[in-house]
Amino acid sequence: MSGLFSSTITILVTVFIFGLLIFVHELGHYIAARKCGVGIIEFAIGMGPKIISWEGKYNTFSIRALPIGGFVSMVGEYTDEIQEKDKNKTPLDQVSVWRRLIIAFAGPLMNILLGFVVMSILVMTTEVIASTTVSEFREGAVSSQYGLMKNDVIKEINGKKIYVYTDMSYKIISDGIEPMEIKVLRNGEYVTLRDVQFPVEKTDGMSIGMVDFKVKIKEKTVGNVLYESFFQSVSTVYMTLDSLIDAIRGRYGIEVVSGPVGIGGEIGSVIKEGVVDNKVDIGGIVRNLANMLVFISVSLGVFNLLPIPVLDGGMILFCVIEIIRRKPVNKEIRQTLTAIFMVLLMAVIVLIFVKDFINLF
Repeated sequence: MSGLFSSTITILVTVFIFGLLIFVHELGHYIAARKCGVGIIEFAIGMGPKIISWEGKYNTFSIRALPIGGFVSMVGEYTDEIQEKDKNKTPLDQVSVWRRLIIAFAGPLMNILLGFVVMSILVMTTEVIASTTVSEFREGAVSSQYGLMKNDVIKEINGKKIYVYTDMSYKIISDGIEPMEIKVLRNGEYVTLRDVQFPVEKTDGMSIGMVDFKVKIKEKTVGNVLYESFFQSVSTVYMTLDSLIDAIRGRYGIEVVSGPVGIGGEIGSVIKEGVVDNKVDIGGIVRNLANMLVFISVSLGVFNLLPIPVLDGGMILFCVIEIIRRKPVNKEIRQTLTAIFMVLLMAVIVLIFVKDFINLF
């Protein structure tokens, strides 16, 4: 096994990041359920056997052995049988469909909000802010041969509005394998450039476009910091959704999908890169890990909103169907679909785990 991943510090950091993401996600469900009047049986961090548990004012809290998940167990969520100690609590299916919708949405929303908060902190503490204005072309640049010029402000790529540097760089990396349409602001006028090409490289078996120019640096003002904090956060959500759509379309193979083991390896690489000549760049490591946390948190939030039984999006889907039909989906049907998709999801998780584990050697 890789020495990086087997190191104690890498494991601890990986567990901390996933523990934080799970805690925030489940806390969203927990708070929403409490506010909506639903009875809580247990709020658990981790899966498997309990390490420690205690009784709170409203429910049981526990920490479990395996740091791979967590859950909020609500009265009446999976069974109609209610224990004596929970008899005076309101079951989930006895509150309005709109309250159940809020409860389901709250977990993913908390993950997305965490990404926004961390991204805002990153922007506020960064030394420089990159713009979308071309400053100079790199050696071997291709786009300059297709109409892109120095001082062009890139405003739109293939119909996607460009607000911040991450919008621009992602769109070029994602779509730059083919000629693109780019709208720029040049000398106060909008100019549309068609069939603009960029260098293409292959990495991990996937072709990507390469940004072949440098950009100007923006002045770090309060207004710019607020602007960048908001639009870089929105950009992260867009990138996650767009990547997910590309994955569904088959652009990405299983080799580019990572689970906790693969992400742990990436975290180890980040830590290693922060050690140069036996000197540790704590600030650099923290910033890189924070960037990873933003993308993982937003990805987790977006993924959980997919309309698939067993995910929060599945519960949202059932609630929407209930609103349309004006009666709930049969509980046995819901449970059967959830069980089927649970098996499928576990199969995918095992496949990704095996792939990541093999890649460690």
